[in-house]
Amino acid sequence: MTWTSPYRDIGTRRPMVAEEEVQDLAVRHGEPIRRSYLLQADEYIRRYRWRTDSDRRAEVVFVIQDPAGHILLHAKAHYPARIYRVLSGGVAWHESIEEALWREVAEETSLTCTIERFLGLLTYEFHYRGEAARFASYIFHLRSDFSEPVCVRDNEISAFYSVLPSQLLDVSNDLRNLIGDRRGWGQWRALAVDLVHEQLAGSVHAQK
Repeated sequence: MTWTSPYRDIGTRRPMVAEEEVQDLAVRHGEPIRRSYLLQADEYIRRYRWRTDSDRRAEVVFVIQDPAGHILLHAKAHYPARIYRVLSGGVAWHESIEEALWREVAEETSLTCTIERFLGLLTYEFHYRGEAARFASYIFHLRSDFSEPVCVRDNEISAFYSVLPSQLLDVSNDLRNLIGDRRGWGQWRALAVDLVHEQLAGSVHAQK
């Protein structure tokens, strides 16, 4: 599926959060939970969030659920062993949120999906040695027939795994309890998983 935003301008560097765009998404896909976090960054996060040549204004987090209620997770080769998380991908400066969502779904899974709900918008302010950087996650609940996912990006995803919404708390705990140079990354990545668990675990609607 493709979608062209009425707000898209290929020559415009869009803001991290454009309120008109958020309200349009809310009207069509549901009002998101909005939360803001102040986070202490480490060297690992600083290498990415402070880049002056960053190619993204935000990210989309896409929670793909099959008819049996299972949520698709992924791992990458450079992740610590047995660490999985929900799928995500960058939103380019000129892209709308929904355009980026469908592009990333196609590139990372090749699955046909529909949007169930705009679950959340998380904004972060990272601090590191007196400096600050900001970022945002737009979180969507999607439905799919869950045919075999295939990542079309070379070496991007090393494994897929599926869990029930009730098991997502274990996923976020694994991320939050990482040690070493991935500790800050894990604590940050756990926040989106926490929100998804909160919204989908135990929901009768989510299990249908």
